[in-house]
Amino acid sequence: MSKPEEKNVPAKYLYYDYHNGHIAREETGNNLCASNRFEFYIDGEWINDYNMSLSLSDATMNCCGYTFGDYEELTEEEAMRLIKLQCK
Repeated sequence: MSKPEEKNVPAKYLYYDYHNGHIAREETGNNLCASNRFEFYIDGEWINDYNMSLSLSDATMNCCGYTFGDYEELTEEEAMRLIKLQCK
């Protein structure tokens, strides 16, 4: 028996503006813990920032001193536009 070929499907992301200017993304369907849940666009690359990921995760659950008001959901187009503006 042969294994079915794995399809290379591009990841899909949800995007956020966290604390007015920190653009974050979350891969849809991921099961990562809160500290690895989000990547942030910093200095021209997507990185995981442990503390920011934890606090954005708390904000999405409205707990631990963080609220829904700490972030805004963005479309991919809005996120890319904001990233482009930051790079100028």
